[in-house]
Amino acid sequence: MKRDTDISQEVALIWNTANDVLRDIFQRTEYPDIIYPMVLIRRIEGVMIAKTEQLQKELESQLAKVDKNTREQILNGKVLQEIKFNNTSGKTLAILADEGESSIKNNFIAYLNGYTDNIKIIIDRSGIRSHINKLAEEKILYTLIKDFSEIDLSPEKVSNIKMGYVFEELIRKFSEANNAEAGEHYTPREVIDLMTLMLDMDEKAIKDGQLVTIYDPACGSGGMLSAAKEFIEEKINPNAKVVLYGQEVNDKTWAVAQADLLLKGETAYITKGDTLYEDGAAGEQFDFMLSNPPYGKSWKKIQKKVLANSNGRFDVGQPRSSDGQLLFTLHMISKMKPAEMGGSAIAIVHNGSPLFSGDAGSGESEIRRYILENDWLETIVALPTELFYNTGIATYIWLVRNNKPEKRKGKIQLIDASSFWKPMKRSLGNKRRRIHNGMEGSGENERYVEANDQIKQIIDIHKAFAPGPHSKIFELEDFAFRKVFLDLEETDENGNPITEEKEVTVAQNKLDDTLLIKTADDKKRLAELKDKKGKEGEFTFNLNPESELVTKHKTADTSITIRKTLDGSKLGLKATINVPKIVKDTEYIPWKDDKEAFLKKEVEKKWQITKEEKGYEIPFTKHFYVYQPLREANLVSAELSKIEAENILLMNQLGIS
Repeated sequence: MKRDTDISQEVALIWNTANDVLRDIFQRTEYPDIIYPMVLIRRIEGVMIAKTEQLQKELESQLAKVDKNTREQILNGKVLQEIKFNNTSGKTLAILADEGESSIKNNFIAYLNGYTDNIKIIIDRSGIRSHINKLAEEKILYTLIKDFSEIDLSPEKVSNIKMGYVFEELIRKFSEANNAEAGEHYTPREVIDLMTLMLDMDEKAIKDGQLVTIYDPACGSGGMLSAAKEFIEEKINPNAKVVLYGQEVNDKTWAVAQADLLLKGETAYITKGDTLYEDGAAGEQFDFMLSNPPYGKSWKKIQKKVLANSNGRFDVGQPRSSDGQLLFTLHMISKMKPAEMGGSAIAIVHNGSPLFSGDAGSGESEIRRYILENDWLETIVALPTELFYNTGIATYIWLVRNNKPEKRKGKIQLIDASSFWKPMKRSLGNKRRRIHNGMEGSGENERYVEANDQIKQIIDIHKAFAPGPHSKIFELEDFAFRKVFLDLEETDENGNPITEEKEVTVAQNKLDDTLLIKTADDKKRLAELKDKKGKEGEFTFNLNPESELVTKHKTADTSITIRKTLDGSKLGLKATINVPKIVKDTEYIPWKDDKEAFLKKEVEKKWQITKEEKGYEIPFTKHFYVYQPLREANLVSAELSKIEAENILLMNQLGIS
C-alpha cells in the first residue's frame, strides 16, 4: 500500500516552535503538555475549516439567499452533521493572531470553549488549560498561537496516516529528550501491518454490513486500530461495519487517539484508564485483538488493585511484579469469543521474557501452560532487533486464537524473521531497521516489487505452515518439562556412602516391629523400656532390618540405643542413628523423555524423587541455532602472524624499535 509518510517538514516546524517559544520558560518535560494539545487543536481546526469550505461551495446558491446569521447556523449544523464536531466561537487560530496580543488569553479560552463537548473533553484531558495563565503571563501565548496558525495541518496537506506519523514522531522525540519510553506509545507501521496480516482477516468472508469488532487494550495513539480497520475496508469488504475499541492510561496519548479516530469519522470507543484494574471493556468480546503493551515494566505499585479487580482474568497465574506484560495477554484471552461463536484471534508483541522467564510452578510458567494446554498458541514470530524506537532488544509477535484451523490443532509454529530487515536511511532513536513492504523508488517512480516485500515473505511462511530454514513446527508437549526434586546420597571418593548422625523418635507402638526381640533378656529389657513407672536410661537392641524406621531413614545400623525419658506418665523414646548424607538437587527433564531412563543416565549418585512439577518454556533461539565450526588452527595462526608483521612494520615506520 502506497503511503505518504514524509513528515520531516511538519515535525521540524513543530519542534522548532517548541524550542523557540518555550525554552527558558518551561521545563523540557513540560513541552509535550503544551505542544501535543496545540498540534491536536490545529489539526482539529484544519479538518473543520476544510469541511466548512467544502460545504460553502456545495451550498453556495442556498447560502446566498439568507442573511449572515442564518448562513452561520446552516453551516454549523451541516459541519456538525458530517464530522460530528464544530466550533461556534467564530474564531480560528489565525483569527486569534490577527486580533492581536492584548486580549489573546480571553479570546483563546473563548475559542476552546466554542468547541462541542466531544472536542472539549479531548482538549481538557490534553492539559493545555492548566498552562494558559503562565503562557499569557510570560507573553508567549500570542507567539505560540501565531506560530501554530502558520503550520498547515489540513487534510489536503497532511493525510490521516501522515498525521498519525507526525504525532508518533513528536512523541518519540519528546520522550527521547526526556529520557522516557517512547516505545510505550509507538509501534512501527510495518510491525502493525505484519500483525494485521497474521490475524488472517482475509480468510473470513466478511459480508456487507457485518459487524466486526477490533480491540487494543493498550492502544496508545490508536495506530493499530486504524490500520486493522483500513485493512478490512481496503482488502476485504468496504461495506463491513467495523467498530473499534481501545483503552489508554495516559491522558495525553488518550487525547491523541480520541482526536485521531474522531477526525477520521471512526465508530470507536476509547476508554481512559488502566486496563489491568479499570477494565473499560468489561463483559465485552471481540473478533480481533492487537496490542503492543509495555514490557519490562513493574506493576508492583498497582498489584493489590489489579488482583482486587481481576474478575477472573488473572486467576490462572500472575507474572513477577517487575514485569506485567503477560497480564495483558490474559486480559485479551478473557475477551475472546467462544469458538462455537466464531472465536477470536489475538496478535500481541512481547519481548523475550514471556518465552522462558519463571520456573515450573511460577506465574509465568502457569500462564504459558494455560495457553498451550488449551491449544490457543498458533505462532510466534521473532522480529529483527533495532526495529522499535525505544529499544534494540529482541521482540516477538505471539498469535493466539481459539479458532485454529484443523491442520494447526495441537501444533505450534515458530518463525524466525529476525533476518527480514533493511537498514533505514536515517535512524529514528533506536530504530535503525525496518521490515520492507516492497515499495521501491519515490514520488511518481514509486512501485511495488513483490520479490522485495519482506512482510509478504513472512506471511507466506506463516500460511505455508511447513518446516524450513525460518519455520519450525512443534507439538504442544515439546515445550513442556518436568522439574524433578531429588534426594541424592553422598559418597566418598571411593564410592562408599557418607553417613551422618540423626536423632529420631522411636514410636512406642511400633517397638515390637522396630526391634529384634529373640532372648528372654531382650524381652525383659523391652518391658523395662515400655514401663512408664520404671527408670530412665539407655537400652540397646538389635534393629529389625525390615522395620519402618530402617526403611524410612535408610540406615545401615544393625543396632540401636534408645534413650528413655519420663515426664509424669508420658514416655519419651529417642535414638541417634547413622543415616546417608543427603543433598538436595533438581533435574529438568523434557516431558516426552522417560523420567527413569533420564535420571539413570544423568545422575550418578543414588537418588530418590521427592516431588515433581510440570512447567512450560519456549526456548526460541535454541531451535534456530546453527552451529558455526571453529576456524582451523593454521588459518588463525597465519592471520596472527600477518597482523604481527604489520604491527612491526608500522612501529618501524614510527621509529619505534
